[in-house]
Amino acid sequence: MATTTISDALRSALRQAGLALVVGAVVAALVGWLVQGGPGLWGALVGAATAGGFLLITAVVMLATVHAPPSTTAAAVLGSWLLKMVVLLLLLMALRDQQFMSKAVFGVVSAVALVGVLAVETRAVLKARVPYVDPSGGGAQGGSVERPEQP
Repeated sequence: MATTTISDALRSALRQAGLALVVGAVVAALVGWLVQGGPGLWGALVGAATAGGFLLITAVVMLATVHAPPSTTAAAVLGSWLLKMVVLLLLLMALRDQQFMSKAVFGVVSAVALVGVLAVETRAVLKARVPYVDPSGGGAQGGSVERPEQP
């Protein structure tokens, strides 16, 4: 396997997780429909979209800030997390009394989608061969690291 960049690893994780989410949503929608009819179908689709979409947003934010300083990436990820929590709270409040979907199917599919997308993203990033250090040998100051003298 060839050495990749962090951007390539994130793109691969995003692509694989997105594909897994689509396949999982189709299977969940079919099972939801067979188990509880129309409400099961809608519960599965809304659950997969909610859970998977929220996880994929984090990967997109990291990809967008991959060349920024670490503090900028951390601030962007934290800000997107806060925004996602507010949106999730509002979404759950809006869906609380709705009868068009099964809440049980929504909950199960959300949990399975969260674990599944996280597993696929983790696997993709772990399988990527991204070096921990700059292979050109230049450090942060452009030279070698000096060792302190022993007393």
